[in-house]
Amino acid sequence: MSFQDLILASSATTCLLFAFLLLSLEHKLRKSSRYLLSYFALIGLVQLVDIASGTSDTLHLFIVPMALMLGPLFYLYVGSQTPNQTASQRQRCLLFLPAGLFLLHIVLVKTAVLTAPLIAHKTALLVLATAELVYVIAAYFRLKQTSQLLRQAPGAPEPVKLSWLHSLCHLNMLILVFEIIYHISHSTGALSVAHSRVFINAALQLFLLLIAWHVIRSPEVIYTEQQRLAVRKKYQKSGLTPALSAYYGRKLDTLMNDEQLFLDSELTLSTLAERVGLNQHNLSQLLNEHVGTRYHDYINGCRVRHAAELLTTTDCSVEEVAYRSGFGTRAAFYAAFKRHYQLTPAKWRTQSQRPDRLRQSNSTGPDE
Repeated sequence: MSFQDLILASSATTCLLFAFLLLSLEHKLRKSSRYLLSYFALIGLVQLVDIASGTSDTLHLFIVPMALMLGPLFYLYVGSQTPNQTASQRQRCLLFLPAGLFLLHIVLVKTAVLTAPLIAHKTALLVLATAELVYVIAAYFRLKQTSQLLRQAPGAPEPVKLSWLHSLCHLNMLILVFEIIYHISHSTGALSVAHSRVFINAALQLFLLLIAWHVIRSPEVIYTEQQRLAVRKKYQKSGLTPALSAYYGRKLDTLMNDEQLFLDSELTLSTLAERVGLNQHNLSQLLNEHVGTRYHDYINGCRVRHAAELLTTTDCSVEEVAYRSGFGTRAAFYAAFKRHYQLTPAKWRTQSQRPDRLRQSNSTGPDE
C-alpha cells in the first residue's frame, strides 16, 4: 500500500468512526444528526472507492456524484441545527438534483446513449470542489443570520452548538479552497501528480482530526442529552432533590442578578458554593441541571452579557469594560466575548450602539 493509499485509508477510518459514534446516540439525537452522520459516512465511502479503483475504472466515475451530495448534506446539517430552519421536501430534492443529474450522465455514457462524456472527469472534480464550497458558504451565511437574530434577544447566549457550526464551516471552507487550488495546479501541470495528491489527502485528514479535537474539547455539541443523563446518574445520590434544585436555582439567580458576584475576578467555585449554601459537588450539579453548563462557562456568560451592556450604554474603553465585568485579563475577555457573540467587543459596540442609541433617546425610561 502506497503512502497516499495509507492516508486515504486513515481518512476513511476516521470518517466511519465518526459515523459509528453518531449511530451510538439515542434515537432523538441520532435523528437530529442524521445529515452529519450521512456526511461523514459518505466521505469515508468516497475514500474507500478511491482506494479500490483506478482512474480508468467505471467505479471511479461514481466518486463525483457521491461527492456532489456532500455539499447538500452539510448545508442540511447546519440548517437542522438552527431554529426554524427546516428544509422542505422540495428544497431537499433541489439540493441533490446536481448529484442525480451527474449520475444520470454516467449511466447514459456507459449505456452508449451518449457517445462521449459531456464533461471530463478532471474538470468534474474541479467543479465538484467549487460546488461544495458554494454550499458551505451558503450554510455559513445562513448560520451567521441565525447568530445575529439570537444576539438581538436581550441576554441571549451564543449556544455552544452554534460555535461548533461556525468552526465546522471555517474548516470546511479552508479544505475546499485548498482542494480547488490543487485541482487548478494539477490541470496546469504546476504540481507533480504523485506528490500533490498526497498533500490534498493529508489536508483532509488534518480537517478530520481538527473536527475530532473540537468534539473532544466541547462534547456537548453532540452529546448534550447524553451528558445530562450522565450528570443525573452521577449526582443521583447527592441528595439534591428537584425541589431543592429549584430553590437553590432561584437563590443562584438572585445572587447573580442582584449582587452580581461574577464581577469579582477572584470568584471561585468554592466561594460561590458557600454563598449559595451548597458544597462544590452540589453546586456543580445545580449548574448542570439549572442552566445546562459548567461553572467556568456560566460565570463567563454572566460577565460577557454585563460587558455587552457596558459597551452599549457607556463610553468606557474595551479594556476598562473587561475589568469592570470581572475578567482578570484583556485576552480572557476577548476570547470569551468572541466565543459568545462571534464578534470582537469593538465590532459588537459599533453594530449594537446605532439602533440602541436611537431607541434610548426616544424612550421615557427603563421599565419598572
